[in-house]
Amino acid sequence: MSTNATKRKFNTLLQGLGSSSKAANDTSALETGSPSNRSTTSPGSETRLSGVDAELLQKRRRLGFPDSTAPKAGKRTNLSATLSAIVSRRTQAQDSSKRSTGAPARYAPTDRGDLLKRLGTFQEITDWTPKPDKVNEIEWAKRGWVCHGKETVRCLLCHRELVVKLNRKVVDGKEVPVLVASEIEDALVDKYADLIVTSHQDDCLWRKRGCDDSLLRLSLTNATTSLTALRERYDELLARKSFLPYEFNLRLPEELNLDDVLSHLPNDFFTKPPPAKEAEAQPNRVALSLALMGWQGLNNARIGAVPNSASCHTCLRRLGLWMFKSKEVGENNEVLVPAPMDFLDPAREHRFFCPWANSETQKQAHSQKASGQDLPGWKVLVRTIANEAHLRSVYEGRSPARPRTERSMGAPSTPQRPGTAASINTPIQTPGSVGAGVDNAEEDEKERDVKDKERWARLKRVKSLFDTKGSRKLRHSISKSISRPGTATSTKSAKSNGGQAE
Repeated sequence: MSTNATKRKFNTLLQGLGSSSKAANDTSALETGSPSNRSTTSPGSETRLSGVDAELLQKRRRLGFPDSTAPKAGKRTNLSATLSAIVSRRTQAQDSSKRSTGAPARYAPTDRGDLLKRLGTFQEITDWTPKPDKVNEIEWAKRGWVCHGKETVRCLLCHRELVVKLNRKVVDGKEVPVLVASEIEDALVDKYADLIVTSHQDDCLWRKRGCDDSLLRLSLTNATTSLTALRERYDELLARKSFLPYEFNLRLPEELNLDDVLSHLPNDFFTKPPPAKEAEAQPNRVALSLALMGWQGLNNARIGAVPNSASCHTCLRRLGLWMFKSKEVGENNEVLVPAPMDFLDPAREHRFFCPWANSETQKQAHSQKASGQDLPGWKVLVRTIANEAHLRSVYEGRSPARPRTERSMGAPSTPQRPGTAASINTPIQTPGSVGAGVDNAEEDEKERDVKDKERWARLKRVKSLFDTKGSRKLRHSISKSISRPGTATSTKSAKSNGGQAE
């Protein structure tokens, strides 16, 4: 047995020597035939290169590669150039990947954009499954964590990683749910909720402070900004007109009256700025409905605009429009071939935390409203548009009670604050309700006068709290030192006082 092993080693050594001598002979022949090679290449370097070629050939024979694909000795310069090019390309690729992935992480707990980016890493259902409220993706993202793999989170600042698994185990390479006692599951949830903070390194800034709960709230109080953003979302959806579902494919909330919204929009809303294409005679109601609910066109960083999809830039939810559009419709709008999905509910398609549909996320930080009266983002937007239309009609001298469409039932009411007079909304008067409208107007006027008197009485009481004895003396002395010309009333009262004194 040892003899055979010795023979194999000896044959391998002979083959290596033979290839080395052959390569050396070829090299010497090339060098003698080329004066330029004689002048530019030293014998020592040729010996080293021939040794490298021999080692490559021996390795290829040992691995079973054919000799036809082996590098030739005469192409030594090309081989070294190729190797150097490969190494340089690999180095450049590594450097570029380091530059792209090794960007310094920021600690910005007040940056809404960074929070949305971190939330976007949790949107793949294959990597992150729904969790209880205490340990959902919002809580992890608010503390600087991102989804880094299958049920794995990672801190961008201290690079700590943590696997988050609650009631699942791996069976035959697949994760399956496991039934556990509620006490055990609650304890596990509480433990993970604590790990959201304590899993950071001791010097990590995310351990000390996370993002505020109000950071996801939409800013919709500025009517000009809200209308501009609404028009941008409308234009993006209108560019995907051929993929938009039909209006009967939508299931809009009952509180959303699209005719009222159209009557409250400015007259130049659809024409200023001018649209990219020629404006249609009638607004696209489907595009406007989706834009009011926070949807807009989907754009991909690599391929640009995606023509058949929409997205929400707050919860980063993507929506395939073609799934909700009926494939074939008859002349009388009867559905011949239905869509893959029964209908499109723009509010329900948002993710659970999205402020466009979640009133808890959208509510004010110090809201004094009773529970159940908070409004989601789309309702706040509709109310802002209505209030702006009411103010615009007052400034233009038009009656705020007369809408521009027949279905609109009156002027929008402005939000009432405690201690202020109620806004007056005169209903549309019909021939049978003229007298009732006058009576209601008189009652509203009386009620307004009573509230005005109450408000002035409260203001006087508040003023008296700041009216000290010293301030009264100071004002009295100042009024005496300043001489003012007498008025007719003051002269008359002075004469009457003088007559009484006599």
